[in-house]
Parts: sequence; C-alpha cells; structure tokens
Amino acid sequence: MGNGFPLAAVATTKEIASSIGSKLTFSTYGANPIAMAAGREVLKVVDDEKLQENSLEMGNLFLKGLKELSAKYDQIGDIRGQGLMIGAEIVTDKESKTPNAELLNKVYEKTKDYGILLGKGGRHGNVFRVQPPMCLNAEDVWFALDVIERSF
Repeated sequence: MGNGFPLAAVATTKEIASSIGSKLTFSTYGANPIAMAAGREVLKVVDDEKLQENSLEMGNLFLKGLKELSAKYDQIGDIRGQGLMIGAEIVTDKESKTPNAELLNKVYEKTKDYGILLGKGGRHGNVFRVQPPMCLNAEDVWFALDVIERSF
C-alpha cells in the first residue's frame, strides 16, 4: 500500500470500527507523515493510471489463457482467482485431482529460466500463485502464458 513504505490500513464498516473504540490499539508506524504522503501518492497513481480497471481486464485475460492451457494439459487442474490474484492448481490428472507438487517445482524452475517468477502455495504445495504488478499489459500476459505452456 505504501509501495515500500511501512503503511497499512484496515477497511471495515462503521459499526465494526466503533466497537473497538474502547479497546487499546497501537501501531508501530502510526501517523508517520512521510508514509502517509507516500500512501496518498500511491493511491493517486492507482487512480490516475486506472490500475484497478487494468487489473480486472488483464486478470480476465490471464484467467482465460490459463483455462485454455488447462483444457490442453491434464496436469493443470482448477484455475481460480479475481483480478490479478490467480491460482493454478497442478495435479497428476483431472480425474483424480491428486496434488502434484513435484511437477509444480519442475515447471516453476523452467518458468524462472524464461524470466517469469510465479509464487508457490496451496495446502499441498501444488498451486501456482500468479500475482503480477498492476501495470501488467496484454503483451506481458501473452508472454507469461507462452512461458507457462513451454514450461509444461
């Protein structure tokens, strides 16, 4: 949120926020004016450059491409996500849906060789986490999808 500055926010309803009014709360970095200025500028950039809209559009493009790859490769299971937070489950096959962390690790290493860094996660360590920057463009998405396919 602060693009490198120590900054966080809590978003909640007025009703929930008012319930903690009598409780003791603290923040290590609370009211740091430099962090607040950085956060304000980050929010301006997100708004001015329409990065939320871009995240939705590029996320939908990424999801569509991953679902197409899933139709081609039996080892790509569930594809899920919203915006640019996407998960791709790696399995032994679609029928058994058995988690395949070993294959994920092999594909992960190959994607790194091509210059794409994906995250790893999931309860069984078999889910690719796709969390690119909000400034991602369609060319970047197509490159990443090509790299993922080559890596399989």
